[in-house]
Order: sequence, then C-alpha cells, then structure tokens
Amino acid sequence: MPVEPTPRRRRLGTEVRRAREALGWTQEEAAERLGYRSLSTVSKIENGTQGVKYQQLPHFFEVLRIDDQAVREHWRELVRKAGEPDWWQRFEGVVNDPLGDYLSEIEQANSLFVWNPVVLHALLQTEAYERAVIEGSRAWKTAEDIDRFVAMRREHRQNMLDRTPRLKIWAVLPEGLLRQQVGSRDTARGQIEHLIRLARTDANITIQVLPFRAGAHAGMDGAFMLMSFATGRDTVVIEAIRALLHLNEPDTVDVYRTTADHLKSDALGQKASLSLLNTIAKELA
Repeated sequence: MPVEPTPRRRRLGTEVRRAREALGWTQEEAAERLGYRSLSTVSKIENGTQGVKYQQLPHFFEVLRIDDQAVREHWRELVRKAGEPDWWQRFEGVVNDPLGDYLSEIEQANSLFVWNPVVLHALLQTEAYERAVIEGSRAWKTAEDIDRFVAMRREHRQNMLDRTPRLKIWAVLPEGLLRQQVGSRDTARGQIEHLIRLARTDANITIQVLPFRAGAHAGMDGAFMLMSFATGRDTVVIEAIRALLHLNEPDTVDVYRTTADHLKSDALGQKASLSLLNTIAKELA
C-alpha cells in the first residue's frame, strides 16, 4: 500500500538503494533476494512511497549485508520515526518541502561543512542578523509570516544545541561576507562577536576565514553544504530561493569533498581567523 514519502522514508530508500548498488544488484535481483514478487516493490521502497516494517529489518540487514551496528541503528531510527509528524509541521505555510527535507536530514547528520559566500548558515546566525536576512531576501505576505519563520529557525537552533550528540559544524567564511553590513551596524557587529564566541568556546564548531588575499579559490562555483551521517555516506545540499538540491552519487560527493578540503587549506587557520574576526568587530564598533 502506498504511503506518504516522508523525509525519513526517502532517506531510508536512499540507504537501501546504496546498499543494493554496492552489491551490484539490479532492483529485480534485490526483489528476488528480499522475497518480493516484483521489482516495483523495491523501486517504491527506494522512492519512499512504500514503507519498511520494523520487523522486516533483520531480513534486510542479512540480505543487503548491513553489518555495521551504527548503520543498523540508523535504519532502525528511520523506520521507527518514519510516520511521525515533524516538529516544524506546526509552522505550516512557512515550512514546506524542500525545507522540511533539509530539516529532517540535518537533524540526522553527524557533521556539516558549510561554504556560502552570500549569507551565514542559520545555525551560526544571531536572531537580529537572521531577521535582517529574512526581511531582505524573501518575499513575505505579512509581518506575521516573518515572525513565524524566525520562531521556527529559533526552535531549530535550540533543537540542534540540545541534541545528543551535538552536530559538528565546520564553516569556511569569506572575508567579504563578514564585512557585508547586514542590518544595522550594531547587528553586524553583534553577529561577528557571536562568531568569535562560538570559535572560542564551542568545541563542536570550527570557523575559518578565507581572506581577500586568497584570490581565486575552489569555492567560486557557488555555495554548498556537505553533510556526513552515521552510515558513513555523505550528502551534498545546494540551496536556491525555492529549491534544495540533494546530491548523493559518490563521484559527485567526492568532488565537493575535495572542494571543501581545498577551501580549508586556502583559508586562514583558526587562530588567524579569530584575529581577523576581532579586527572586523573593532572596525564596526
């Protein structure tokens, strides 16, 4: 029976597909080994339009050779919560797919690499900076919509702070982004001071600054996020105004992983980055 393709069902479907492809099986071969009469069943599972029962998982683990305990637990968690309503559904009208998919994925991720030459990632923003970004960059019908979106983002940040284990974030921030005055001068300075506090006190957050003098660099093709999961597989997320592109193919992910490594190498070290952040904060004082 078809089911709603929730973000968790789609995530499990991706994991099933990757496991099948790692074994070199077609969907028809996987269906036969799993005991299904038709390859369409496997296709629906991989698309997230057919669920997997918790009691079926041991069979899936055996057939698809899922031996890693962390991966098994990740699959169990996806199945346990496949049909549960997500907390952001309370914000209907300001949170729709694909944003809902992103919120689901990042809450399951172990680590996140961020490169964005235009705006700071939401998990690094102050609320004043965030409100200035939202008011300036999106078309809203009412002030209430803005307030609800800000409230949703606030709850998301708090959820990530309260999560165990914490999400590890590595952000490379271009100097031009840090010098762009978003909101008032006080808002801009407050945001830089917030980054300084995070860099100094939060062991789960690494901040590097890519200085102007770096010149041409690996990130000039545009913004991206690289998420890592307990399964050992990474996902690249590319964000646009009304769309989020999720890239899972290993060769594609490798290109972005290499790009992230080059950006880390081209950026200032953490100590020098902190010094530059302090300089920018003083200039805004």
